Parts: sequence; structure tokens; C-alpha cells
Amino acid sequence: MTMKTILRACAGLLLAFLATLAALVAVALAALQPQPAEWSVPLTFGPWQREASVPTLLRWATHPLLQPLLDGRQLGTGPTRWQLRQRADGGLEARCAPCALLLPALGPQPLHVAAARLRLHARGADRFDGELQLGDGAAALRLPWSGTLKADGLVLRAELAPTALADVAALFDLPESRQAHIEGRVALVVDGTLGAGGLRLRRVVPRLSDVAVSGLGTEALADVDPAARCRPQPRSGRIEGWIQNAVIAAEDQRFFEHPGYALDAWIAAGLRNQRDGAALQGASTITQQLAKLVYTGDERDPLRKLREWLYAVEMERTLGKGRILQLYLALLPWGDGICGAEAAARHHLGKPVDQLKPREAAWLASLLINPDRQLRQWQHDEAAARERVAAVLKGIRRLPRERREAELDALVSWQPPIGRGAR
Repeated sequence: MTMKTILRACAGLLLAFLATLAALVAVALAALQPQPAEWSVPLTFGPWQREASVPTLLRWATHPLLQPLLDGRQLGTGPTRWQLRQRADGGLEARCAPCALLLPALGPQPLHVAAARLRLHARGADRFDGELQLGDGAAALRLPWSGTLKADGLVLRAELAPTALADVAALFDLPESRQAHIEGRVALVVDGTLGAGGLRLRRVVPRLSDVAVSGLGTEALADVDPAARCRPQPRSGRIEGWIQNAVIAAEDQRFFEHPGYALDAWIAAGLRNQRDGAALQGASTITQQLAKLVYTGDERDPLRKLREWLYAVEMERTLGKGRILQLYLALLPWGDGICGAEAAARHHLGKPVDQLKPREAAWLASLLINPDRQLRQWQHDEAAARERVAAVLKGIRRLPRERREAELDALVSWQPPIGRGAR
């Protein structure tokens, strides 16, 4: 065989190899091409970038022949980089330490944990299961999960077995967890979808048992003088009159029925807020709002609600409903730099708070959703502002029906003397 024949044969083999490789690349690119409305992510290789089907990538990543190619590699998701590892049992594992996890139900700010571990096994027919572990060691939270792969995402269910609340608090390194004694357990069932918009929760069912918190020092509020914390404060003493009922109607109609928190309302607010990409807000009880005023502040932290919850549980025991309501009324910001119900009544309505008529108390309470904005709304959209006052009036439980109807009739033409100043 001549050299020319050998070179020609080699060239033929090379061309056949390149043609086969090109065919394989073409097949792979075609497989990666996302279908309409399919979950996709951008893939970048040097200057080359294109959208790729996540269901296809997930099927490839869990195939036994391709898993070794992922072993030891890194995967970036938002602010976190995950280290990939092939498991001896045939699954994949992704680990990050530290981790910043994005959960839309808690708002746009990430949730920080020291470590997280995600295990993934393919069970055939686009079915997967595994476990999400948050934290390390014996106190780590473990959430077994299962999922079915659909075109637009991975439909998931995860369950947290009954777990000590103290372990949950310690996982997130809350400042309160170092001083508080937290009792009780929590179990959780979560349904959601992991797709192009991240993890979107659809249903969250928590179960709390034997909850108690001590050691936070909230008993000191039993004797505190609100006038020392809130300026201006015209006088100390109990805040009486219709303002108590109006604020409960506007802010927390189940105040005397719940243990300081309302889990169902809290979860509903989280599911609603994830659609807007907003920080978790709304559904706070009066007790939780008092905790925010006195202890936690209102910084945009996804764990602030958990901190408020700890204080609320303890305050319900150390203070009781009556003292909690009095402190709340005495410390609330009420627009125009005014603090407390007494100062608000004198500044906005020119009279002591215990002399307010039901519609005047309802008007003051209607401002609390956002006092400065609500005051402006009376100038730019009076109809909507008046409608909110009517809703508060209708929610005052101790207002007799005849008196309520008379107050609603009077509200139609009544005008609040906004900004008239104190007398």
C-alpha cells in the first residue's frame, strides 16, 4: 500500500469522524432546542450562546454515561455556586457552603445558610426524588422530596418531619437564637414548581406543636412608659375609646383569638407576595407589629418575620392581650411625624383620643396601612380612601348595628380636618 493510499484512507476516516461528530452535535443542538413554553436557560460556550431546554439537560445530567462528566464541576445559580459530585448510589449531589438561596415567597433578598446539600436521583419516566439538607451535622434540616418533570418545570413535593424549632432558629443564626429558649416542633408539607422563575410555592402546610419561647426579656415591657419611647406623647395612661376597636378592625380582626400569630394568613401573604417579587409583608398580627416597632425594625430581611414571631410568642405570655394592645396604640407612627394614638387624635382631629366618634376612630385606623400615603390619598383619590374607612367601620365588632348604619351615613359627607394641628 502506497503512502498516497494510506493518506487518502486517513483523510477519509477523518472526514467520516468529523461528519459523525457534526451529526452528533447537530442532534444534540436539536435536542437542546427548547419547545414553545418549555423551561429553558441560556448556555454559553465562549462567544457562542443559545437557549437550552432544561428538561433535556436534566435528563442528560442524570444519565449514567454522562454523570461522570459532571463530577467535580461547579454550577452557578444566582449568588451561589454549587459543587457537583457523582454519588456511589448512582445519583448526583450538589453542595454549597456558604449558600444564598432565593425563595420568591420570602421576597427578592436571598436566604443565607452556612451549608446546603441537594441530592438527586432519576427514577425513570421523568420522575426524580432526593433530599434537600440545610446545615450540617445532627441538627441539619432534611427535606425529602419527589418530583415529576414537565415541560415548564419540575413539579415538587417536599416534607419536613417534626423538627425542633430551636434547630430551625439555629440554622439561620438568628441573634435571638443565642439568648432565647425555644420549645416546640414544626412539620411541613410543601408543593411547588421549580421552573424559569425559580422555585414557586403553590401550597405550604405547616404544623406547630408545643410552642413556647422564653429568655428574650419582653417582660420588661410590662412596666415601660411609652411616653419615654415615643415623642410627642401628650400624656401617659390607658388609651380608651373607639380607637381600640377600630385599630383591631383595621389591623387584626382575630387579635383576641390567635396566640400572637396567624400562620394561615402569613402563608397566604407569602404566596401572594411571591407573585409580585416583593418582600414578605402583610398578615402580621398586632403582636408581631409591636415586636417590629420595639425589637426587630423593618429592614428588608427574609428572616425578620421569623424574629418577629419569636418575640410575639413570648409577649403573648409575658404581657397578655391588653398590655400588647395598649403598647401598640401608644407607639404606632401615625403620619406627619406623629407617634401614638393620643397624639394622632389631637394632631389630626383636634380632640383627645377617648372622645373620638366611631367614624373618626375608623378614619385614624384606616391610615395605619401607610399613614403618609393615606393622608395624601384623601387629596388625590378621596373615594378610595373613604371606602377604606367604611370597611373599618363595618369591621368594628362592638358597634351596635343602628349606630354603625348612622356612622356610615354620616361618613358620606364627613371630611377629616387633615393637619389641623393639636389643641
